[in-house]
Amino acid sequence: MRLRFQFEVLLCLFVSVGTIMGQKSSSEEHVKVVIVPREVGLATVAYQPDCPLEFENVKLLGGVSGGGISSYDLRNRGTKSIRAFTVGDSNGSTWGWDAKYRGPVGPGDLVPQEGERWIQVVPLTNELRQKLNLEGPMRGLVVLMVIRVEFTDGTVYDDEKTYKAMVAYMKELQVTHNVQEYLKRKPK
Repeated sequence: MRLRFQFEVLLCLFVSVGTIMGQKSSSEEHVKVVIVPREVGLATVAYQPDCPLEFENVKLLGGVSGGGISSYDLRNRGTKSIRAFTVGDSNGSTWGWDAKYRGPVGPGDLVPQEGERWIQVVPLTNELRQKLNLEGPMRGLVVLMVIRVEFTDGTVYDDEKTYKAMVAYMKELQVTHNVQEYLKRKPK
């Protein structure tokens, strides 16, 4: 039960992006986060050799007051300017960006970031490790992926079919894990 609870807590940490984002107040206070140790929760990137966007500086952040979010930079490694894109994770969460707010992203450029200016990374102390349950074996894995990219010339990069297959597979893994944990606890 404890292992399942820890796994679900960590999984919730990665899924509840809205929780940490909802902590931002109108006075622009910083939300305190820690970098989740990679041996406890791992953010990884799907292999997409033809994708024009590349994830850089990928990490998982755990909110000191709860919640969590994946953090990364995105770089246009292609030869065309990008007008819009959608990315997602293995939990089924998706989010997008559109040039109408900041202008297109040219070849070699980083996508401008909005949200992280209100995040303050604090050191992960032993006390915070215990409070946030960031001790012990790995209990979570998040795979990041580019789903769709629209270029300023009207062409599109689309990997939605692969994204949907990954999400379905990860959900099946979660169900299998939950059944195995149940069977371990079930009296014989």
